[in-house]
Amino acid sequence: MALGVRLFVSVIGLHLSSLLYVCSCGTLLDPTTPVEVLNRKGPNGEDMHLVFSDEFNVPSRSFSDGSDPVWTALEKNDYTNAALHYYTAKAATTEDGKLKIRTRINPKTFKSLNEKTKKYERETKHYSSAMLQSWNKFCFTGGYVEVRARPPGNAYTGGLWPALWMMGNLARATYVGSSDWMWPWSYDECEGHPSPSSQMFNACQKEKHYGMGRGGRGAPEV
Repeated sequence: MALGVRLFVSVIGLHLSSLLYVCSCGTLLDPTTPVEVLNRKGPNGEDMHLVFSDEFNVPSRSFSDGSDPVWTALEKNDYTNAALHYYTAKAATTEDGKLKIRTRINPKTFKSLNEKTKKYERETKHYSSAMLQSWNKFCFTGGYVEVRARPPGNAYTGGLWPALWMMGNLARATYVGSSDWMWPWSYDECEGHPSPSSQMFNACQKEKHYGMGRGGRGAPEV
């Protein structure tokens, strides 16, 4: 479960003008965020200002597509990492001031593309869970992200992979076609890199790509 997500930025040296403009009218700050956390000192002593927060205090929120201004709960299969679950928005809601994601035994049969045969077939997954994304809704180019969360179950019991992470907006998690040749890094120097062929647009290319130079263009995962 997640208890809150906050983003702090230092106005100096960051390209966040559009985000700060939206925040000036209060639309990206949760009104229940404590006043004492609106400003703080950064790790290098710089002044940091809160520009986004979500405390998940409103009960029974829906995160289905189009229901929330920042978060979207997926309604699709997870093709990655041999996942055993199907993502559904019904597995995510808010209760008791917390965002709760539940994984359940819940068989689901759906149409799926077989990557080997390139043909569609029927597939059944026996577990359901949820993934919330801010893709194409809430983007930033720098800052300090603070998340308070509690993973499920016993930390020493295998089978679960709870995670909170960021990804470059050029790719969208679990939409595997969007991350081909984009994930997991973006690098601007060719020499010494272990796998220059893994990223389509990189510093090892002889030709510039549509005026972007020979720098990297990818979707890093953090």
